[in-house]
Parts: sequence; C-alpha cells; structure tokens
Amino acid sequence: MAIYNQIGQTYNTTRHADPRIVQRLMFELNIDTPATILDIGAGTGNYSYELANMGYQVIALEPSEVMRAQGKQHRNVIWKEGVAESIPLEDKSIDGIICTLASHHFQNLTLCFSEMKRVLKENGRIVIFTLDPRLCAADCWLLDYFKPLLKDAYKIHPPVEVLSRLVEDQITRPVKIKAYPLPYDLVDQFFFAGWRKPELYLNKDFQEGTSPLAKGRKEVVYVCLNKLNTDLENGDWHKKYGNILKLTEYECGHFFLIV
Repeated sequence: MAIYNQIGQTYNTTRHADPRIVQRLMFELNIDTPATILDIGAGTGNYSYELANMGYQVIALEPSEVMRAQGKQHRNVIWKEGVAESIPLEDKSIDGIICTLASHHFQNLTLCFSEMKRVLKENGRIVIFTLDPRLCAADCWLLDYFKPLLKDAYKIHPPVEVLSRLVEDQITRPVKIKAYPLPYDLVDQFFFAGWRKPELYLNKDFQEGTSPLAKGRKEVVYVCLNKLNTDLENGDWHKKYGNILKLTEYECGHFFLIV
C-alpha cells in the first residue's frame, strides 16, 4: 500500500483517461445509463469520472488514501475505501464492473473474482483492461532496456490463459479476450504507453506515476535509465529501434477481458 500512496502523490500529472479506452469500456459493458458501475482499483478516478460524465452511477473503490484524497469528484461518483478481495457492497447490487490496469495489484485473484460475482447482478458485465507481458512483441525495445524491472511483471501478471481460466472458474461464465495494440498517442501514460516515445521514460513525473519505475530498486532504475539516456544521445537507440517511430500502434500484450 505504501508504494501506491507514494505514486498517488503525482498520479494525476501523467495518468488521464484515454478516450479510446473509455469507449471500449462502454462498448464492452453494453449497459444503458444510468446503470451502476463499480470501478475496482479506481486510482484517482480518471475512468470513473468519464463514465459518470456519460450518465452512469459509479462507485469508485480504492484502497489508497492518497489516491482517494485526489479523487475526481462528480455528482454520479461515490468513493469507497476497500480492496477487491472484500468489496464493501451488498450481494447483486451492481450492474457492471470495470478494472483498468489494477488487477495485477490484487493479492488473491480467486477471492477477488469470487467477490465480483457476489456483488454483480445476474446479467451484469465485467470488463478488465490488463496485460500479459509474455504477449509483448519480442523485439520491443522496452524489454531490452528495462528487462531487470520487468521481471516482476512476469510474477504479478499471470499468463492470459491462466487468468482467463481463473475468471471462468469463479464467475462460471465464458470469457472473451480482445487484444488491444497500444496507440502511439495514449493520453493515459502507463508504463508501456511510451513505446514510441523513449524520451518519456526520462521524465521524472512519468517515472513517479508508473509502478515499475516508481517501486523498482533505485540503483536498478538508475542503470536502466542511464543506458537509455546514453543511447538516445549517441544515436544507438535510433539505429536499433528507430523503425518503430513509423508505427501508429504496437503490440505490448494489453487486452480486454470480458465476462
């Protein structure tokens, strides 16, 4: 929890709801307003706020006090302290659930999905936006420069087939997986969002707003960033990876899981 209180101090500087992700969430939810949507791991409420703006009633669930203190306020948003393993809501009280890039922070996925099922109405939808780093393009430069930091990603992000099976076992419904290659101009600056902007990783605000850099060991982070900075200055990065600058989207292993 301490690290997310730390990240939360500057979270709103670089993390904003990307309108394309918002549209996909709405499309996959396929629920009419003014349905009640639970946003699990809401952070500072960037996606909660956008859904509320569209007429949904949103319950933003977030364990970090610092995140909640900066939470976006809206007449259609109710903030609650809590974790996914113990959702402080009544049985079958929610029309839909979203979770954007937060499921890897859950301590017990089995319990989390069981709780989602408990609070969800019979025909409600669950839409989880997450990633499996094993699906990232093998030649991605981020795997080259940040490999020591991304080792943890393989521990906290289960393989997509494992995650899918776990959800199906708990929710007892078929799961759909829809890949989401990342656009080059994402507004929400999570770790892989800068795949076409290597200079972004040298930005202090960006570093403080993304967990691999914010919670990585300082000496390891320094070595990774120093190598990137050196190679950008001497041209080595562009010689090896410059062709990526021509692309408009890139496969970094992100996907929507829909139940």
